[in-house]
Amino acid sequence: MAQATPSLSRSATAAAPAIASQSQRQLAWRRLRRNRAALIGGIVVTIYLLTALFASSLAPHNPIKDYGASRAFLPPFWQPESPAGKTYDPTFPLGTDQQGRDVLSRILYGTRTSIVAGVLPVTIVVLIGTTLGFVSGYLGGGADNLLMRITDIFYAVPTELLLILVMVTLGDTALGKAANGVPLFLIALSAVSWSGLARLMRGSALSLKNLAFVEAAQSLGASDFHIISRHILPNSVGVLVVWIAFAIPRFIIAEAILGYIGLGLRPSLNPNDFFITSWGRLFLDAYSIIGSQPGFLLAVAAVVSLLVISFTFLGDGLRDALDPRMKK
Repeated sequence: MAQATPSLSRSATAAAPAIASQSQRQLAWRRLRRNRAALIGGIVVTIYLLTALFASSLAPHNPIKDYGASRAFLPPFWQPESPAGKTYDPTFPLGTDQQGRDVLSRILYGTRTSIVAGVLPVTIVVLIGTTLGFVSGYLGGGADNLLMRITDIFYAVPTELLLILVMVTLGDTALGKAANGVPLFLIALSAVSWSGLARLMRGSALSLKNLAFVEAAQSLGASDFHIISRHILPNSVGVLVVWIAFAIPRFIIAEAILGYIGLGLRPSLNPNDFFITSWGRLFLDAYSIIGSQPGFLLAVAAVVSLLVISFTFLGDGLRDALDPRMKK
């Protein structure tokens, strides 16, 4: 019995972090479930993701098919007659544009492109920002000074200006024309957006590296990679998740702004393309015919606004749920 006691003690000590971690996850989930706005936001975001995934099956019409002048400028369901004198057609619930193309189908296909334009850059930015931030904050010294001076240079440059510059200078190159300009947009947005996350993750690493559990890992001879990946990163996940929840709608809006000024993704004339149109391109198209079809612009604005508000509610809920200072 005397020999079994240390073994039991070590087992209990090893199991304690797992139990504590599980309890923290369960507590965070309970907090999130009590936040109805966050749950509704998460449901709406999930619906948008499913819409983007199954856009080709959900769209009632071919998004690039020209139905001719007879079906152009059809009003949406809430408007019996358009300023152009056309009456509502139930086969086109959100009306048609100047070429008779179905607005609902174009919005559904635009959801696919805009969701990708929001999610993929975030993935790239997280890889760059967390790596540089953790390395800079954990190592300190000369490495920290060098990496932070590079980060400060990117942070000082206006994001929108640099993004517009990249799209203008490289828009007509092979990279700008590939996949309707999506790869160029992803690279450009990722290249100008990582500095803020790097500074955030550096601060997290600085606050964690002097804590007892990190010093214990160092005393046991753990490598820097092991400490960063197994100790610092897991304790920074809460901050990172909240940042992602707010970054995705910001990137979607960036694509919409670029599309509105004519520098966004290129429209496609091939119905088999994955990226046919985007919300930014639809903003541009809708504005050009706002006098004859105001419902088009209203529909696109409502779709984008609903997604941004849903992400905001979800981000607020995640921030409250993952905050260790929240007691209730």
